[in-house]
Amino acid sequence: MQNKKQNKAVKKKQKLRLLPISLALAILTLFTLLIDAAFMLMLTTLDVLPGEFVAIILILLAAVTITIIKLLNCRKHVTKQRKVGVAIATLLIVGLAVGSYYLYSTYSMFNKISKEDKQTEDFHVVVIKGGSYDKLKDIKGKIVFVNTAESKTYKEAKGRLMNKADITYETVEDYLSLGHKLVDDKGKKQNEIIFLNNSSYEMLCEDIDKFQKKTKIIYTISIDVEANDIAKRVNITEDPFNVYISGIDTFGSISKVSRSDVNMIMTVNPKTKQILLTSIPRDMYVELHSYGAMDKLTHSGIYGIEETVTTVEDWLDIDLNYYVRVNFTTLVDIVDVIGGVDVESEYTFNSSVSEYSYIKGMNHLDGEGALFFARERKSLEGGDNERIKNQQRVLKGIINKVTTSPVILTKYTQLLDAVGDKMQTNMSEKDISALVKMQLADLGGWDINTATIKGNGTYAATYSMGSRELYVAIPDEASVHDAQKQINRIIYPK
Repeated sequence: MQNKKQNKAVKKKQKLRLLPISLALAILTLFTLLIDAAFMLMLTTLDVLPGEFVAIILILLAAVTITIIKLLNCRKHVTKQRKVGVAIATLLIVGLAVGSYYLYSTYSMFNKISKEDKQTEDFHVVVIKGGSYDKLKDIKGKIVFVNTAESKTYKEAKGRLMNKADITYETVEDYLSLGHKLVDDKGKKQNEIIFLNNSSYEMLCEDIDKFQKKTKIIYTISIDVEANDIAKRVNITEDPFNVYISGIDTFGSISKVSRSDVNMIMTVNPKTKQILLTSIPRDMYVELHSYGAMDKLTHSGIYGIEETVTTVEDWLDIDLNYYVRVNFTTLVDIVDVIGGVDVESEYTFNSSVSEYSYIKGMNHLDGEGALFFARERKSLEGGDNERIKNQQRVLKGIINKVTTSPVILTKYTQLLDAVGDKMQTNMSEKDISALVKMQLADLGGWDINTATIKGNGTYAATYSMGSRELYVAIPDEASVHDAQKQINRIIYPK
């Protein structure tokens, strides 16, 4: 009788000792199920993997989870098998946590680049160094010179400055005349005040000798440029579409409004796996969509990406379904992350602004090398026309690298970091996911061809820069019609 009581007491103590262990195993089982569900939810929400891949992952995940539950709840060989179950569960939880992090990072990147954030345009109050003005309060009640050409944002910026400093405005015909209010033709300093946008300021730094050294910015007003949804959405895994690639001439933040120095239409047919890259010279003389006046295509970027896209649509009579906006930093970072690109050059030449040199034939380029290759024109016999071809060659090299090698997987997180803050597009997250899924389902390469719209150089007045005549390219109508035909051949295949 005494033994029975002792046995019961021992069993009770054992149960009490095992209770925390059982509770811990139950919590581990529940946590495993929760992270399974969270991972699958994120995977299906992101929707970048083909259906068969998702099915395989689901089956494997279910099999591993069932095995873990059986091991954790095993009655025989309790210690050994439960330890195995704990080990497998721990590995699964860590693996799914890392996978969930990658999925979340991908989703965040898609959201970041596809969200049509406001672009920002800066306007500067510029004066001569060593003059009478150092702060905004110093110009109160003074005359400030501005450009005749006026955008909505310029108008708003002028209104804000007037309210802050109680100044009056006097207009001049063009941006160079504006710059000469501070530094005249002979380089003599003058004690005036000018107010202009950042793009015009940068051009003055290029066109007037030592302008940046002789002047200073004492105040800046930043205006947000609202982005309208101008996308013409299609089923991008089924239907052909056009993407406008605008490369702005800045480093750093992609949100800056700036000149559109690289202008390229990428025509994509997902069924035939064909891509056509059609380049347009930056100096092409076209009619601005919103202002009905003639200007260089590059200057359309001053008024925002929407102005560039709608201007080209009017001119070429085509639909541009989407746009992608990049800058110099985007190119350098992406090329470096994917381990460089192979680009074929038609000529041997040296960069006129860096130490890079290129040989006729294939060149393996890092990010900076690719940037200077794409920007060079002074050392090339064909000038801007050859520069356009080199830009196409760099883009073709990038596309080939990311679609025909495992670099997109091995450098995945670095690519997310490189692209996230340095690219803007009006493609939706769903569009981007669909493109990735399509490429993963068929890892074959694309047939990439190029076209170029040519122009004949002359000098003419431009809307944004006033009456002073600048170098422009008058469209060669034969090459315009040829480009339209090639684009339509991809969009409407027989």
